[in-house]
Amino acid sequence: MDPLEPMRPVSIQAPAKTSTPMWKSAAVMLGTMCVFAYALLSTRTGTGPVAAGVAVGIVGVGLYAMSVVRTLRENSGKRIPLWGDAPVSPREMDLLAGAGMPLLAAGVLTAIRASGLTWPYLFFGLFATVMVLALILPVLIHNSRVKR
Repeated sequence: MDPLEPMRPVSIQAPAKTSTPMWKSAAVMLGTMCVFAYALLSTRTGTGPVAAGVAVGIVGVGLYAMSVVRTLRENSGKRIPLWGDAPVSPREMDLLAGAGMPLLAAGVLTAIRASGLTWPYLFFGLFATVMVLALILPVLIHNSRVKR
């Protein structure tokens, strides 16, 4: 049997985060800004704009939920810091979350403005509370399950 040759040193680099193509980021940013601008500037009232706002909000909820589920699945077995990046985050920017929350906010804003409510600030306060809970609650539940 021949003697083994000495091994060469091998360097293993950490996997680089994949960058989202610029055209995708630009399209999502432009589309989200257009929807949000319509939500802020529209003065139309009636059932049509309310239904459009609800539909945009539902799309935003779906996109953000898909982002949260994917992040929790990628980090199964690892704690996620409440304010910060997840330990396993293969993307520089999560387009689902980057489009989901603004679309949700724009949809609710459009629906509330188009419905002509007399006390919109109550609904804006409730909506802000729900958005904060949507950001924090999944991470808290995930971390409590990891701890057990």
